[in-house]
Amino acid sequence: MRWNRPEQLVAALAMGAAVLAGGLLLVMRRPSPPVRFVEPPLPAELFVQVDGEVMRPGLYRVARGSRVEDALQGAGGVTAEADLRGLNRARLLHDGDRVTVPAQPSAQPRAAGGSPSRFVDINTATAAELETLPGIGPVLAGRIVEYRTRHGAFQRLEELLQVEGIGPRLLQRLRSVVTVQ
Repeated sequence: MRWNRPEQLVAALAMGAAVLAGGLLLVMRRPSPPVRFVEPPLPAELFVQVDGEVMRPGLYRVARGSRVEDALQGAGGVTAEADLRGLNRARLLHDGDRVTVPAQPSAQPRAAGGSPSRFVDINTATAAELETLPGIGPVLAGRIVEYRTRHGAFQRLEELLQVEGIGPRLLQRLRSVVTVQ
């Protein structure tokens, strides 16, 4: 049997369509490669903030796997007024952690002359005098002075909450050692 030209063309198109359909079936049925999620490597160093009753408050670089005790040593150790009872010195540090060493409840702030004083007036105290307060390091002392310079004298103790870094817990600790006059 001999096919004429139109029949040959139809047969060729049918065979081409069959081959194309078979190829598509193979591609569609082939499983896709598994998806692998690769996490970026963790940095070797962490940055932690150490403040409160330490010799040199500030921002420190510590090795991954360091503990609170390592950060305290990096800050020169704790002061004589430090209260370590509530501080877990064995806790592992994470990037961005803040370690605040509280003062002993009986520790009195020191006035400019170095002698203990009952109250520090936050409207007249220098940054150095503010640093003697529990939980106030150089950064917070500077912020208090800057806030006072921009907005005028504090009218109430609660206005300290407007200073970045001072929250309700720190304000509560300061109530027994500061005054607004």
